[in-house]
Amino acid sequence: MKWVAAFLAAGLIGMSGNTDDMVFVKGGPAELGAPDRNSLNGPAIYQIDSFYIDRHEVTNAEYKEFVKATGHEPSAFADDGDFNRDNQPVTGVTWDDANSYCKWAGKRLPGEAEWEKAARSGDGRLYPWGNRFNAGFAYLSGEAPIELADYPPEDVTPDGITGMAGGVSEWVRDVQIASGGVCGRGMSYQPGYVSNDRSVFETLLKGGGNLTTFAPACTVGEQKISPQVVAKNQQLSRQLAMIGRKDWGMQKCAHIKGNSFNGLEHMTKLTNRMWDYTDSYAEFVGFRCAKSAN
Repeated sequence: MKWVAAFLAAGLIGMSGNTDDMVFVKGGPAELGAPDRNSLNGPAIYQIDSFYIDRHEVTNAEYKEFVKATGHEPSAFADDGDFNRDNQPVTGVTWDDANSYCKWAGKRLPGEAEWEKAARSGDGRLYPWGNRFNAGFAYLSGEAPIELADYPPEDVTPDGITGMAGGVSEWVRDVQIASGGVCGRGMSYQPGYVSNDRSVFETLLKGGGNLTTFAPACTVGEQKISPQVVAKNQQLSRQLAMIGRKDWGMQKCAHIKGNSFNGLEHMTKLTNRMWDYTDSYAEFVGFRCAKSAN
């Protein structure tokens, strides 16, 4: 593994995904989601594999180490005194920035279902502290993020994961295609047909074909599509979303979890999700990393 040592020496990847400041989340069933458009489909039982998740959001100090080691662009607010203190969560980072940091650290972004399971402690609670909202239990108002040590003591899960109800919102791993101002609707609502033939995707993935002729929907006109075909189409469309070629007239988007100092009260529920384009950033959006347990 000489190449690993060489890359570590050059600072191009992190130090093997150390789990010292992570929390282990045991796999198994969890009730997630809510019956609204701003949540995972639910409430429903999701099966989640065991994983680790960062105890706290990535800080400016940690992100600066990544920038120094790799030459990656600094965060958008690296020179702003209201946002660049070492122990504040880093903001002004795109999904691509967050994804690159987690890869460098030997980790990855958490999936939305993973993030929500960790935040809801596996028992379906709506907030880290229980099921009743209290505006004083999370940092939900202000002009900028506060330092991690200043988070309200109630904004912590029973497992010790902090800042999932307030502070800053967080990118999660799930990438989809935005269409009509909605993330995740994507190709399902474009005109065209459902393909039973993987070669259609293989052509697209190689840069050929016409994307607008593809629509992985449950029905097209009067045509009924089997669940197996829908599932295959959805899986392959995620591959296209990860590529997100702009000459195909598509944009990648990703979901964002957790409320922030800039949010509204209803956004504090751990089922709530937002979204943005993967090349966008905001002063109230940061991230934390995760790591598979096996």
